[in-house]
Amino acid sequence: MNDRHALVWTRSPVVVPDPPSNTTRSYIPTPLGKLEILSAQPSPSSPSSPRKKAILFQHGGFGHASVWDNYLTYFSKLGYPCYALSLRGHGASWKPSYLRMVWGYGKRDFAQDLGHALTWVSGVETGLRGGNFSSEDLVLIGHSAGGGLSQYFLSQGMGEVGALVICAGFPNFGGLGVYWNWFKNDPWFAPRYYIRDFWHSRSPLSSTTLVHRAFFSPEFPREEVKKWELYIPEYESMLWPLGMMLPFVNVWNVVKNITGWGKSKRLMVLAGEKDTLMGVTLMQQMAGIYRKTAAKTLKSRDQGKVDDGWADVDNIEFDVVSNAGHHIQNDLTWEEGAEKILGFLGQL
Repeated sequence: MNDRHALVWTRSPVVVPDPPSNTTRSYIPTPLGKLEILSAQPSPSSPSSPRKKAILFQHGGFGHASVWDNYLTYFSKLGYPCYALSLRGHGASWKPSYLRMVWGYGKRDFAQDLGHALTWVSGVETGLRGGNFSSEDLVLIGHSAGGGLSQYFLSQGMGEVGALVICAGFPNFGGLGVYWNWFKNDPWFAPRYYIRDFWHSRSPLSSTTLVHRAFFSPEFPREEVKKWELYIPEYESMLWPLGMMLPFVNVWNVVKNITGWGKSKRLMVLAGEKDTLMGVTLMQQMAGIYRKTAAKTLKSRDQGKVDDGWADVDNIEFDVVSNAGHHIQNDLTWEEGAEKILGFLGQL
């Protein structure tokens, strides 16, 4: 391929896009280094207007906080305070060496980064709300491996949120189907990775063609892909997705660490119609598992007063974004996805 990307095995200068005019870049201190977080605040409203729920966006593999720029602008203009985190080794966050990043850090380490962000956002929002902020006021939105990470975070009891949106995320039952889809989408995946590229973590995304095929719909302009891929990290953790290949969360724990059940739907699964990695079917299966688990949780809470028919109640939101590839938030129909999430937020 004449659009091949030169693979990098050492730390390189960080290239990050300038944030939109309404967005500010801050850094969260952690024991290992600083984490980038982007913030987009709504326009000042009257003192009597209650502050809307805060949204924390979590990117996936080979992502960064700026993949959420469209959503940061969209939701903040509608009154929602928005935050987007870059995990270690992504965006403008601190960067480990190649070997440390690829084979030294797994989902537990990245979940700790997410925990630092949740604590930071909670502190900021508590101050802006005069001390009146709880977990129910925070919505977590995770994409791809970040959707899997968000589930793992809650499953491990590392925090609570008021709602969860899994945006084309790793299924709770494991990612074997995801990588089978990737192999079908890219038959040269294995020989390229194991032979040509010597196990380099960016091998599956080592050209514009491969990035386009994996992350976007066919209609997404190739020139836009070339611009977008400038900010992809040069290497990625392999332990993160490998740790999600088999069932990796306790679904019951995920549901229990989402507060506010019974008042409204508290979990949404969003799929891209043309997502060749996660696909609609895998996302439907995940939503079904959560639907049954949420029903059992409510039944247990109500001491059996809810009959078995509750399992068929639509307590989980599931929707599909038309013509969207894997990167729902960046593809041509990103606004349709944002509108669907907005509908979910409106009923909380």
